[in-house]
Amino acid sequence: MVGMSLLRPCLRQLLIRSPLQKQSILQVSVRHAGHERKMVIIPTKFEWTQFKNDLHFYILLGLVPMGLLISYANMFVGPAELSDIPEGYEPKEYEYYQSPIKRWMAKYIFEEPMKEYERSLHTLHVEGERRYWNMLHKKVKTLMQDRLDYRGWYWVDADKSIMDLQKERKEYNERLIGNK
Repeated sequence: MVGMSLLRPCLRQLLIRSPLQKQSILQVSVRHAGHERKMVIIPTKFEWTQFKNDLHFYILLGLVPMGLLISYANMFVGPAELSDIPEGYEPKEYEYYQSPIKRWMAKYIFEEPMKEYERSLHTLHVEGERRYWNMLHKKVKTLMQDRLDYRGWYWVDADKSIMDLQKERKEYNERLIGNK
């Protein structure tokens, strides 16, 4: 093998036809473009793989610690048991829950039921007031139309004397109809 490698430069010089010729007989360039290997363009899967990676990361970041916490609470702390309440002690709202996780959530995350009840009462009061004023406004409008009255707190294009005459005629006609 080594001998063949050493003879290669000598063979090249023997096979070269003339010094003006650029290529030797051994260096013939041939292009075979008919091979079956093709570069197929496919859409990228970067977003899908990134989504899967993020999903697995956040599952491990959130669900695994929560599972460990729940397991710890159920194995070592356990559910609460009923006992007598000492005299003079009033239990808090969160102390009525059996599970330690529910007690913690009721204490630090959720609103107290009394606050929610007061907030809903306030909302009902505000809505009742709004309904009262809307009904009063409608009643005023209907009475103004029935009595041909006008509002005096803003500009009215009609002349006051004409409105008063119409009101007097209506009252006069009602008296005439009432007398017959």
